[in-house]
Amino acid sequence: MFKHISKLAFAASLLLLLQACATNPVSGRPELAMSKSWELSAGAKYHQSILKQYQIYDDPELQKYVDDIGQRLARKSHRPDLPFTFTLLDSPEVNAFALPGGYVYITRGIMSYMNKESHLAGVIGHEIGHVTGRHGAQRAAQQQLSQVAAVAVAVGTGSGELFQASQMLGGALMSGYGRKQELESDRLGAEYIAQNNYTPDDMIDVIGILKNQELFAAERAKTEGRQVQGYHGLYSTHPRNDQRLQEVIKAADKFRDVSQPVPDNGRFLELTDGMAFGESESQGITRGNKFYHKGLNLFVEFPEGWRIQNTQSVLGAIAPDGSQVIKMQMDSIAPPVDPSRYLGSKFQSVRDVRDVSTTEDQAFAGIATVQDQSTGQQQSFRVSTVTRGSQAFVITGLGKTQLPNQTFFDTTKSIRKLKPSEVKLAEGRHIKLVKAKRGDTIASLARRSNLDQYAEAQIRLINDLYPSGEPAVGQLIKIIE
Repeated sequence: MFKHISKLAFAASLLLLLQACATNPVSGRPELAMSKSWELSAGAKYHQSILKQYQIYDDPELQKYVDDIGQRLARKSHRPDLPFTFTLLDSPEVNAFALPGGYVYITRGIMSYMNKESHLAGVIGHEIGHVTGRHGAQRAAQQQLSQVAAVAVAVGTGSGELFQASQMLGGALMSGYGRKQELESDRLGAEYIAQNNYTPDDMIDVIGILKNQELFAAERAKTEGRQVQGYHGLYSTHPRNDQRLQEVIKAADKFRDVSQPVPDNGRFLELTDGMAFGESESQGITRGNKFYHKGLNLFVEFPEGWRIQNTQSVLGAIAPDGSQVIKMQMDSIAPPVDPSRYLGSKFQSVRDVRDVSTTEDQAFAGIATVQDQSTGQQQSFRVSTVTRGSQAFVITGLGKTQLPNQTFFDTTKSIRKLKPSEVKLAEGRHIKLVKAKRGDTIASLARRSNLDQYAEAQIRLINDLYPSGEPAVGQLIKIIE
């Protein structure tokens, strides 16, 4: 009994210690939130996880530009003492997010749809607002309170151990926030950009731009039978014509010094000229059910109709009904290696091993069996390895039902080097600025762009001319090369 009470007291004491009756720097009022030291340590920890999931965009000048804007905004924020960092990620996702402690991330994907510096400042300001408002610390404290209550029940019944920090925080930091916190971040972001003499109304403009992109992406995803993940901020919890949203943004105009010049908007387009668009060449290019990687000299073809998902560490494809998946990972090996034994070295139990080598690479496939730790039942799935010099690829086929032999073997056998005619297909696309001439239309500019589908819609979106705008003579227009 005393043992149970002491554990309960420890859990409660730990909760009080971590929360420490924090004061919100925006409101000045005490709140249920984790301490500043927690924010700094948690942010640093999750920052490393982000860098494992995403690559940093390889453009020092553009990285510095994003950081300079962010640092100017941060200095005018409610927490100028935090060591803010601003990172441009090499991802086509339309996203921006922040971690506690001042870690703010912008994807080049979201930058593609902006057309001036104030748009970028508005998005960065919104994410700074999440940090200064301590929204991540609030979310984590609320989740921890629930976790401690669950621990108390477990301890009281004599079962279970104290919670692990990773379990507590895993889902709290990266998800979007509720309407109240998003609106507060809108208000704070508008205030910070106004204090830097950007026009707060431009924040309304970027909301409209991103809303158009979200609507187009949702329609496209529906047509292609997949889900779409949009940017959580700015517009996710309210429509662009939300009266309250417009009021809090327009109210920030009082912070602007109208006697000072508005920051130059021309440099933004100049720096995005040549920025990667869509998938990155360094991570490989997807075209339908085919994958091309120039750096690895690699071609892979997945089953017809399957949807490819490409992350920094795993290349995968999902069946149309979502019931099966084929995953492929690269493994560095030190030759010489026995290809016939390599498959067995990657999986503890493999049966029915067969040689499925091609004229270019040596490959072996079989069926691996593992024990499900939660149910104790044996699970089988198809596996194969392909070796090529110092490179090796490990392929697994998983699903509710076992993949047909031919489907899996065809994917393994499709792995080969690029043909000379395919090298161009493995090259990434880039934004190019052109000056619209008399007679130019979005349709004609779209025909000049290196886009496979929805060319006109995409050119309109990245130039803020969606759904039916046309360029003016002399206007700088983004096309895709």
